[in-house]
Amino acid sequence: MAWLADLFNKYGVYFFLGLLVLNLAILAWVFILRKNFKAIFKSNSPDGGLDLECVLLELRENQSLSAKTTEELKERIVALETAIPKNIRKVGLVRYNPFSDAGGDQSFALALLNDQNDGIIISSLYGREVNRVYAKPIQNGASQYQLTEEEKNAIQNAK
Repeated sequence: MAWLADLFNKYGVYFFLGLLVLNLAILAWVFILRKNFKAIFKSNSPDGGLDLECVLLELRENQSLSAKTTEELKERIVALETAIPKNIRKVGLVRYNPFSDAGGDQSFALALLNDQNDGIIISSLYGREVNRVYAKPIQNGASQYQLTEEEKNAIQNAK
């Protein structure tokens, strides 16, 4: 045990200086934490004291508001997901020249379909003297009316 006493006599001052520096660092850290806690839990009261109860109540209110907003957004998402298959999302277009005397591919067949291949096909026959437009309903990619080859191609392009 004599060696411990010699070691303490020789290096004791450095040991205590190290402990002093460590204590000062911990004290500075405590003051920084205290300052941060004051900033977090600052009250609007005139005395400027800590009001943890108000902060916790505000957090709870914000949490309830967030939960309500999340539920509203979920409902909107469900409504949009059910509406999407009904919307026109597939488009097919075929341009062609049905008459030899008319120049260019001015006539067309336009298929507008949703995800279930339901929709409409619009055809326009362009001639020098007249332009005719036809519309036919489409269900499951087919129509109850006779389809031309161009209309069939437009439906295939849309799929």
